[in-house]
Amino acid sequence: MWKRTALIGVSMLLAGVLVTSCVAVPLASSSTTAIPSSTVSSPTASGTATSSNPTPVLLVGVGMHVEPFGAQVSALVGGQGPKKDASKDFSNPAFFQRQLGDIETVVQILEDHGGKITLQAQTPFSQILAEQDSSFFADLQGRGNEIALHFHEYSHLGNQADTLPVETWAAVIAEEIDWLEQAGAESVRYWSGGNLYPGVLDAAQQVGLNVMSDYKNPKLQETDAAVVGVNPWRPAGGPDGTDLSRFATPDPQGSIVYLPEGAYDPEAFARKQQILAAGGDEAYFQYLTESLQRSLQQAQADRVNVFHITIHPGEFRGDPTQPFAVLDHFLQEQIDPLVAAGRVQWATFSQMADAYRQWETSDTGTTPNPTSTATPAVSSTSSGFISFVVNVHDFRHPEESGDTLLRLVDLFEQSGVRGDFYFTEPVVRAYQEQRPDVIERLRDSEMTISYHTRPPHPLAPGFDQPLRSFSGQALQDALRDYETYRLDLATGGLLMDQTGGYSYVQQVFGCPPVTVSVLNSRYRPQALPIYAEMDAQATVIYHETGTDLEQPFQWTAGLLVRPSDFSVTRWAVDGGIEEFWWNRLDSRAFNPTDYLQERLATWQADRIPFVTVLIHENNFYGRGETSWDAIYYADRQKTPLPPPYDLNAPDGSVPRSAAEQEQIWQAYQNLVAYAARQMTVVTSQDLVALAKTPPN
Repeated sequence: MWKRTALIGVSMLLAGVLVTSCVAVPLASSSTTAIPSSTVSSPTASGTATSSNPTPVLLVGVGMHVEPFGAQVSALVGGQGPKKDASKDFSNPAFFQRQLGDIETVVQILEDHGGKITLQAQTPFSQILAEQDSSFFADLQGRGNEIALHFHEYSHLGNQADTLPVETWAAVIAEEIDWLEQAGAESVRYWSGGNLYPGVLDAAQQVGLNVMSDYKNPKLQETDAAVVGVNPWRPAGGPDGTDLSRFATPDPQGSIVYLPEGAYDPEAFARKQQILAAGGDEAYFQYLTESLQRSLQQAQADRVNVFHITIHPGEFRGDPTQPFAVLDHFLQEQIDPLVAAGRVQWATFSQMADAYRQWETSDTGTTPNPTSTATPAVSSTSSGFISFVVNVHDFRHPEESGDTLLRLVDLFEQSGVRGDFYFTEPVVRAYQEQRPDVIERLRDSEMTISYHTRPPHPLAPGFDQPLRSFSGQALQDALRDYETYRLDLATGGLLMDQTGGYSYVQQVFGCPPVTVSVLNSRYRPQALPIYAEMDAQATVIYHETGTDLEQPFQWTAGLLVRPSDFSVTRWAVDGGIEEFWWNRLDSRAFNPTDYLQERLATWQADRIPFVTVLIHENNFYGRGETSWDAIYYADRQKTPLPPPYDLNAPDGSVPRSAAEQEQIWQAYQNLVAYAARQMTVVTSQDLVALAKTPPN
């Protein structure tokens, strides 16, 4: 019998396995990701490394501080702030647009070199973006960059900021985060600022921030040797004026991860303006080059090592005909060769902190991949296993569908978990033709890829007419053809000159989809062995509930039956009908996180539960019918139409308002965040590995 302790023990074994979307490999080796394992020796063609003679690797990023030009002291505090420079005010549209353009130019240069930026902003910049309903932050995050907070305490808390209580600091920082989120930022975790306030770490923790860097004394414009280095730590306490003794002391129980900037010379750091005045931008970048070399020398193979550059919009712009050429040259001459040699890897600041957190619990002696989402160990306090399943099928709206997937991948990665994406052949083909960026993003991520079918595929209920005349081997051959050749959406037949079905999805993503779903149970005995031959590993027999309490892992035709004790998808309130939570967020009774907590609180079985969070990508942006319903169904009762099908049939789906979409996203994000903290987030691939490990 699978007891609670057995499941916990097995998952602890899985903690040493990095489960990628294609194969499971030891954590000490890395899959091919944007940021491979931070301990490497001679890099292989795939970006991984051998384990002999490991060479330390430096995680590198670029941070940008957006200053509070024209800021007002928060109404929660009142009073006066620092004297303002009238020539620099974001309320001036020309000044705002120039700063915005500078940021875009720098980001493009970084992205041309495979780099990432951690853009740290505050009001009024963030407020103006929000009021303009700009997609600037969302676009940056969608491309793998990070949006964070830069907090000038005196601009927002007034000249007496150092005397205010922690609660006031937390409230005003929360205001700043809220403006970032209104402007499109998600999962704001990192901040810089508040460097003289002893309670800044407590205030940050209260509002959900957990990563800090860029310490300097703002009054002296100096840093301190105590916080210089390349290895992150958790400070034991906040900075107390010029006393950094507690701040520089590591505390394993600390709530904040501090990222040193690198092995910079503190005295030269304080002389930045003198260096620029004497030798220009080139002289300062020579100083950065020397700091980079020192950082590489100080890096250790059994530690997380970090280095970053901090700049400001407009800084180092140089020749208007070649803006920021000095930065471009630095990346080309210094960073690119180190990346190619495996000595340097790009990361956002939160990814650096996540690498450090993973290293803290790692006994491999190697630095983990900062974008890796290895299956976490389950402690005795874990509430259960939970899977975030996204069914993807809206081939008529590839733009909205694709944008949704990009946002979901970002959300899962920022939360340190993986999602399980179930694709149909038509939607993957639509992405290939119209949104190849979505395919590339998924390939580069560690999400799990799975497969399912929709009309007119003959395994969709009511559309099996092409199979009814077959039996025995002829039926199996027909089913195999539908997973080998392209499905004709207008006839329900096959285009035998093109790859399609399961084979096409496998071809596009470069690995066999893990889980398959056969909705028409009549054909499961014949279809499942074919999928197993094609290297599928699991199947869906019941979507939301049905797992045996005594034996949660069941197999059929060599495939694991995906376990699910209950789902966070739809439920009834006060004797009413079951409703999907995303359609009823007008009622607190349909808050998905609250519902999950209630179900976990009443779980009485001897083992921890398996929970499924199921949603379709179109549920985030549309309501009512699915966009292709009218093509294949005669009415809302889903009466199948006969072929040929009208591919231009009216689209019966209704777009959700922007406010409604964001409400769904916020609820889903909260659910993911809760699960990442309290549960063991797994995909079907993790469950297969779990099921293959014998219980204790």
